[in-house]
Amino acid sequence: MRKYSTSSIYQALDQADRQRLCLTVTPRDKVQRQVYRLKDDGEVISPWRGMFVFPDLWERLSPDEQTRRIVRTLAKRYPHWTFCQLTAAVMHGLETSYADLHTLHVAVSDDCITRSTANIVRHPLGNVETTMADGVLVTSLERTALDCLVELDFKRGLAIADSVLRVGHMSQDELVDYICSKSDVVGWDRALRVALQADARAANGGESVARATMIELGFMLPDLQVAVPNVIEGGEPYYADFMWNLADGTRVAGELDGLDKYVDPQMTRGKNVAQVMAEERRRESRLGAANVRVVRFSYDEVLDAGKLERLLTAYGVPRA
Repeated sequence: MRKYSTSSIYQALDQADRQRLCLTVTPRDKVQRQVYRLKDDGEVISPWRGMFVFPDLWERLSPDEQTRRIVRTLAKRYPHWTFCQLTAAVMHGLETSYADLHTLHVAVSDDCITRSTANIVRHPLGNVETTMADGVLVTSLERTALDCLVELDFKRGLAIADSVLRVGHMSQDELVDYICSKSDVVGWDRALRVALQADARAANGGESVARATMIELGFMLPDLQVAVPNVIEGGEPYYADFMWNLADGTRVAGELDGLDKYVDPQMTRGKNVAQVMAEERRRESRLGAANVRVVRFSYDEVLDAGKLERLLTAYGVPRA
């Protein structure tokens, strides 16, 4: 009987994976004991209470997609739930910090008596605009942005705001107008300050956080994703993450280095680390040939504001 049950569980796990879900087991399921036995043996893991997946499959998923699978599975069990704030942001495909993904956020009516738990925070948002995102009921993109910008610090908030414009194909004016229309929401003015700095050209959350740090340090705002011609071979131009045009005619390009460009197969396109680094050096030399000075910094240096300040100052980037 155990062999047959194990085979059935594996088939159920595969089916859940194809549906981008986790396998759910409740005390009423006859196979619950067998599933927990497989968990004890390390053949499956439980990323959320009552949910099970193959460990190697789970490790291949990004933290964002791991969260989406948990949310989709919960939504299948509780279809009346409306996810909000950072959880809705993940489902909308917005840029969120991995550190913010451990807690899920659910919108509830003002008279709801169900309390929050360690993993699920319930927010009395009343009658809010909702939509479907990735098969799950969530607050609208605009409301999700507002709720996040009210709660988050400037750096994480700017990552959200930038991606709302980029992913949601919303203009900055539309986002600003929506926030201004919600002046009855506590903290709307804080959200507005972030929205006024939003820029759809930011390629990812790391660049948004870097720009937010530059703003907080008082540096001149850079231009984003600036094309620099390849003056040696011609052809396609190079694009700088950040660009400052100084008063003396000097151009300084800021480049945010991320580990993904060296290890993510989608970014390396089958090349090894040495090949990717060689291409980066070649790219930097071509930028230099176009009379552009390049200052490189890592995400760790962005998080250490003092280091980033010293770097930009050394390269002559002026204060605003």
